Amino acid sequence: MQLTSPRSSTACIRCYKRKVKCSREKQCRNCRLANKDCQYPTRDRNVSVSENYLRALQAAAAQSTTVSIAQSPLGSVSGEGNIGATAEILPPGSTQNQSQLSDPLVEDPTSEVFVSGLKQLHSPAVFLGGPDFSNAAGISPSIGIEAPNIQRQAYEFYQLDFDDLNPSCSFKLPPYPYALLLFDRFNVFVGHDWHWFKRNKFKKSLDSTYKDPKAKELKDRMWLCRLLTVFALGESYNSEATPEIRLTGDKEGSLDNSNNTQEAVRSPPGTEFFEQALALLKIHHEDPSIEQVEALNLVAFYSYSLNRKKAAYMYAGLSIRMSNMLKLHRPSSPPLPAVELEHRKRVWWTTYCVDRMTSTELGLPPAFQVHQVEQSYPDDSTLLPADRVEFHDAETLTTQVQLAFIHGDICENVRSIRKDNTTNVGDLTRPILHRLEDVRARLPSHMSFDVENGMPPAMKQMADRSLASLYQRYHQCFVLLLRPLFLKQISYLLAGDTAKAYQEDVKFLTNTCLRAARTNLKIIIDLRSCDRMTRFGFWESLHLSSGLMILSLAMSVNSRWPNTFDENSDDRNTYDTAKGLLREMIQAGNLGSKGHGQMLAEVEQFQNGLFGGNAQHVFDLGWDVDEWIEQLLGS
Repeated sequence: MQLTSPRSSTACIRCYKRKVKCSREKQCRNCRLANKDCQYPTRDRNVSVSENYLRALQAAAAQSTTVSIAQSPLGSVSGEGNIGATAEILPPGSTQNQSQLSDPLVEDPTSEVFVSGLKQLHSPAVFLGGPDFSNAAGISPSIGIEAPNIQRQAYEFYQLDFDDLNPSCSFKLPPYPYALLLFDRFNVFVGHDWHWFKRNKFKKSLDSTYKDPKAKELKDRMWLCRLLTVFALGESYNSEATPEIRLTGDKEGSLDNSNNTQEAVRSPPGTEFFEQALALLKIHHEDPSIEQVEALNLVAFYSYSLNRKKAAYMYAGLSIRMSNMLKLHRPSSPPLPAVELEHRKRVWWTTYCVDRMTSTELGLPPAFQVHQVEQSYPDDSTLLPADRVEFHDAETLTTQVQLAFIHGDICENVRSIRKDNTTNVGDLTRPILHRLEDVRARLPSHMSFDVENGMPPAMKQMADRSLASLYQRYHQCFVLLLRPLFLKQISYLLAGDTAKAYQEDVKFLTNTCLRAARTNLKIIIDLRSCDRMTRFGFWESLHLSSGLMILSLAMSVNSRWPNTFDENSDDRNTYDTAKGLLREMIQAGNLGSKGHGQMLAEVEQFQNGLFGGNAQHVFDLGWDVDEWIEQLLGS
């Protein structure tokens, strides 16, 4: 009788789908805490093969005098007469040898694999027992195992003059004290959100650049590109615009804060650093490196400060393709040190999130889907204390990744939610709502705050604003998911269908959307009060405008149909204050905010026609409510 192991060798189905670490007990810890049914996948180790192949295998075995079928790792015959030779696809975080994981994208058709299989034909022992036999001989086209002994040979390619062309250029670095200030601003505002680079190593290189005239960093263009982009991001997070003094003809100095539209528009802060960084950005396509991936991620992120959304998408796409070539999406194996393994892992997840952000903002599919990723989540426990200074909190990055998964699923499913005409709308949204609740419930105590009424004092006093950004993205997921139902309820009211408009599920979900929008507005208002609002931040502006649209519509609907949405006594003050912040971002020169402000103005114009004194006039003109909803959802 075979003893039953108290722990499974694989994760349970629920943990595997959610990409969280499983305790692998018969009722795992995560499922116990969530009060969910815990099930483990059943393994079928049988692979059906053709009769011709089986005969060929038997003939090859008969010619061997040293190896028998019973001794071969692939020769164990099951009760059904099939060769038991399957490769198990393990979930992220598995402790088994993950170098044997199958490629989730394509079969490996390269010539190296084919030639490796041919070389093994000279020895039946190797042929029958080789670890890469299934791939080389084509047993299972759905499993692409790359043998450890297959070496990727350095192929020859035509060298272009462009490859080594580094035209002369000159640029100005800021004074050292200002450089430290910009680096600090970068860390406070965005450095903790994702893993951009090894932070202690970056700081040491920054010091060498300024203090050692013979430092190697002074000749490293990719390093200088990353440094200048960090300076650009740091400068873009200055909470106040730089005052500009102009001497007029009457010899009097004046502090110029006017909004004269005839004056030249100032460049966004950090633009000069960024242009210098782009001049140094030389991508070596035939020689990919993690440093190039880091540079592309930073460049893509700063591009949003200039509202260059398509450029950000292109940079992010190149970054994730380079990460794919470096196989960052797969767990690396020793002998790499633990700090390097963790660095590769976190660079990958940062790249994945940047790709998700840039693609969904343009309504385009991301380069990678979550089921194609074999990498595990960030983990501080594998690092020595001396190595932890290179990284920020693993739990923050892990939560950002989980929200990126959910955000992507929302963008893919929101169209079906909007077009569904059934009354049971809860079934369409409940799975994602449960995932969001799970993310919130799993936050450790040092990250868990009640922010419904804004940022609590303990959160305001933190050294960085990573949690404020995290909670904004969290609540924005609710807004994106439930906004179609919010607008659908308004359309029911305008059509006079109160039965559908006031059904319990719809009211609960639309009020959930309203609470999330209101919460984001209060977080941003509190950020402004403690000089942590990003005046040139694209995403902050997006969250601000999204919340304003929902709150504005809710107040207008309640003015015509009282108590349709849950009201707070300070909603009008919250709206006016938040709208003033958006106006402040627009006046500072934030082009993303300018577009968001235009959309908000359209929403206000539409609702004045719908809910104001001229509502009947709007309908007499044949104005299409469904078209209005389409326009808002499209924004």
